[in-house]
Amino acid sequence: MEREVNDTDMGELARAFEPEKNSPSINRSKRERKGGLKRRWSFVVLVVGIIALIAGVVVFLVRQNAQPPISDADFLVNTGEWVEETNATVIWDFTEIGRGKLTTDGHLNNYDFKWSLDNGKLTIETEWLYDLSDTFDYSIDQSTRELTIKNSDKNIEVKFKSQERPEPSQPAVQSTEGGETIQIQEAQPQE
Repeated sequence: MEREVNDTDMGELARAFEPEKNSPSINRSKRERKGGLKRRWSFVVLVVGIIALIAGVVVFLVRQNAQPPISDADFLVNTGEWVEETNATVIWDFTEIGRGKLTTDGHLNNYDFKWSLDNGKLTIETEWLYDLSDTFDYSIDQSTRELTIKNSDKNIEVKFKSQERPEPSQPAVQSTEGGETIQIQEAQPQE
């Protein structure tokens, strides 16, 4: 038995099994590929958005809870008296910007002084037994409330710690039979 062979061209046969260009199966696979890519980009955008949102919330909370920065001059004035660590009777009190009081004997004698801060230097001018003008390198640690001054000429470093200002004592008032009012200042206790 002989088989009959058809002279059909192989190219014609291949074309017969080739899908049509507008066939739904081809369009679906292209759509699926495009849809998958869109889904991936959507996911990436979503992840980046969530990360940006979290970062924004963290920055907001940090800034909201952080203490506002305060200048060194304002910090010196608002913190209280500055007591020398090695000698508690030496006290500097920066009462306002540019002015203050100091004592070397625990407030038995207070002396007015003028002060300024400029480029890491603290200048103190005091009218004492004679006029004094000293310039120090300084550093302030606001978190520990510590002031460090250094006199580079004499190679001396002194540390001060902040403490609350004592409340001013109120004078006791007495009236006499003659109608005179006398104010009596109470003595401050010595430490």
